[in-house]
Amino acid sequence: TRWEAPVADRCSRTERDGNGDRIERRWLGGQEVIIHHTAHLPPKDVTVVRGIPCTTALRTMIDLAPEVDPAELDRMVRSCLDRGLFSLSEAVARIGEPDMFRRPGAGLLGDSLLRVIG
Repeated sequence: TRWEAPVADRCSRTERDGNGDRIERRWLGGQEVIIHHTAHLPPKDVTVVRGIPCTTALRTMIDLAPEVDPAELDRMVRSCLDRGLFSLSEAVARIGEPDMFRRPGAGLLGDSLLRVIG
């Protein structure tokens, strides 16, 4: 079966996130859904979950880092590490790549890793 996107309950609004990417907020089934648009998404940052292409947990943390307070980011990072969604070495390698240098979320994730790992 083919996945069909639900129809939005309310009109969306568009804004920029802390990384400078466009985000769109919609209400679906009484819940807010945030759609994140980026100019370029390397294949290494994409995975498929139940047939739906989405960003990896690591890329999601990079994208969300500027949007949450440090304590919440630390909790999310610890959860990802504990669940094996990405490793410390994978995170350090990814945030050190050239395409991450201008993404504030990469630096914030690095700071969080230092706090979480100690």
